[in-house]
Amino acid sequence: MWATASVGVLGCDGTRAGAAVDAGLDGDALAVAQARAALSAGAPAKLRADVLALAQTVEAMAQREGAGPRAVELHGLAARLYERTFRLEAREQDGKEAVSLARAASTDLAMPGACDLALLGARLSGELAHDASITYAEAFRIERRARALVAEPDLERDGGGVLAAATPTAAGACLLAARKLLGALAPFRPAPQILDAIEQGLAGEGQLVRAASRGGAASPDAPPHVLRIEQWPGKDTARVVVTLDKMARFRAGDDVLPGGGGGARTYVDLDGVDLGAGARDIAVDGMVTRLRSYTTTTGSRIALDLDGRGYRRVFFLPEPFRVVIDVARHPPVASARGKRNVTRVVLDPGHGGSDPGAIGSGGLREKDVTLDVAHRVAPILAKDGILVLLTRDDDRFVKLEERTARANAFEGDLFVSIHCNAAENHAHRGVETYVLDTANGDIAARVAARENATSAGAAADLGAILSTMRMADQATRSNKLAELLQRATVASLAPSYGDIPDSGVHTAGFYVLVGARMPSALFETSYISNPTDEERLGSEDFRKQLADAIANAIRAYREGR
Repeated sequence: MWATASVGVLGCDGTRAGAAVDAGLDGDALAVAQARAALSAGAPAKLRADVLALAQTVEAMAQREGAGPRAVELHGLAARLYERTFRLEAREQDGKEAVSLARAASTDLAMPGACDLALLGARLSGELAHDASITYAEAFRIERRARALVAEPDLERDGGGVLAAATPTAAGACLLAARKLLGALAPFRPAPQILDAIEQGLAGEGQLVRAASRGGAASPDAPPHVLRIEQWPGKDTARVVVTLDKMARFRAGDDVLPGGGGGARTYVDLDGVDLGAGARDIAVDGMVTRLRSYTTTTGSRIALDLDGRGYRRVFFLPEPFRVVIDVARHPPVASARGKRNVTRVVLDPGHGGSDPGAIGSGGLREKDVTLDVAHRVAPILAKDGILVLLTRDDDRFVKLEERTARANAFEGDLFVSIHCNAAENHAHRGVETYVLDTANGDIAARVAARENATSAGAAADLGAILSTMRMADQATRSNKLAELLQRATVASLAPSYGDIPDSGVHTAGFYVLVGARMPSALFETSYISNPTDEERLGSEDFRKQLADAIANAIRAYREGR
């Protein structure tokens, strides 16, 4: 599996859009000329099928190109062709495809033209959601990314006190363009916790310190760099996460260890990636005996030596771009009908430490509620003879990918991630539960974006990740767990709090659930953004009943209900 390091976009000034179609051009050049002609001012409208076929041809060329100015131009052409069909026929899918291409093509705002497409994606996102606050949030992300690429000496104020770029860099111009859009959208500014989550996500990928650490704007031609390599070893499972500063192609493979000892090696080749200071050769405890990273003729390689045969799964997570390598001694085991073997349960109290999660108007913090509820569930399950692991046992920050790694290493039979919901509309109330899949609506995408500390687009794009990870039996079991959580919670709360809206089970792209080797669900206890729900979440009785409900759902699952 691989991902494309596609950056940038064709500029929006239209200077090349009217290029003539020359019959003597080769196939690729002809497609590009036709795309420019279709986008030129006053060009006659083509059939939707013809425009989309042209867009797909150009995008395929961009994928082959990989990166650089040529890829910038091609991705931009494809995105704008999809935008054109959306404008002509108002088909939502065309708009979403334009947004997806725009995001993929604007990962490096230092690349000339990338900002045009990034802002296009921001505007289209809000338009598709019929929510200007979505555009604001996306523009805020662009502004923060651009500001990190512009050193302070490159900014100055003109005679009127207006901030301007002292040097004609693409990042400087992008910073000003993003701030102009934010100013126009000021009445639609989202809640502070949403913007805080975006900033935390950018900080986690190192984008907020890039200008200072590199002494200015990054070179648009710089190759992707490995920022860090993290590992979570275990006896029968292990996870290695490689974080890069931008998207890159990667390929996974396996080999037999030399020496005839029966060991195996699984590796990931990162094409065109600079390993930097990430080179290492270290011994590891557990089924992974050694972790190696070294430079190759095509880029870099991350290799895991195993103490025997194993099963591997390699996928990526965006924002920040991470390549995740999961290995296990055994494949996931399908459950039999009737009673299910549940002896180990993982409870995941959401957020923690520097990440408070959502905060209610009265000051109640999501991270405090989720930890307290988890602490109440654990002893109830322990009395039933179930071993319980909490991914965090106190107020500390734990990365999303580490939470799943801990659950796999514990060999849990169930994984329940506990959260409090939040919405811009403070009237929203109710209990709902999510299972892992692509988001089935704007609200689900927004919830996933908040919990992932990413954009709604990145959460919705999880389909590309999940397409190689489908396990029908596990999906069915996760849905059953989610349904039981909903049913048990409403039953537990209704006698004392009769007006409990049952919002049902939904699908969305929650990163904390990706790669879990057991049935898993993300449980949104109530809306902390609603004053009534916040008051209840702050009470001991409400939390106790939530804990009882989670325990009852796990018991019902174990009994095969």
